[in-house]
Amino acid sequence: MSAVKLRGACACGAVTWTSTSKPEHLDYCYCKTCQQVSGAPFVGWMGIHKASLDWYSRTPCGTPATATDEASHSLTFTVSELATRGCCKACGSTMTIQYHCYSEKTHLAAGTVVEGAGVVPKVGMHIWVSRKPPWYTIPDDGVERWGEFDPEFERVLRTYMGQQG
Repeated sequence: MSAVKLRGACACGAVTWTSTSKPEHLDYCYCKTCQQVSGAPFVGWMGIHKASLDWYSRTPCGTPATATDEASHSLTFTVSELATRGCCKACGSTMTIQYHCYSEKTHLAAGTVVEGAGVVPKVGMHIWVSRKPPWYTIPDDGVERWGEFDPEFERVLRTYMGQQG
């Protein structure tokens, strides 16, 4: 059994997660949907190998109960052609985005980390900066910036969409 590297939770604690692996990357997304679900100019997403994640939720009486599939009874999901987003049903916290073209990886909202932040990598790239709010200035951090998705994601997405159609 591997040791837990990260723990996270929604704002109310109804949904928690643990990971036995470190995030592969951390990206900041400025797309309009991320802005709207977070109420912020961007969301930080950590890519983590799906098999290393364990999800938990609390039953209505507050008793912890292990969930089988991303605490599915405590998360509400929004499905699009590109991805499925998960938010806590109780408090609305943004928790996950599962890109359909990356089935082995789950992206967790970095703001949900409550323990183990030292293993979260520095931001790898800024994506969808073409949708950045005009009132927000991205710091001059030397990190790659892409108007939409980065070229590698675009390549994987094209391959996936070709297989679907």
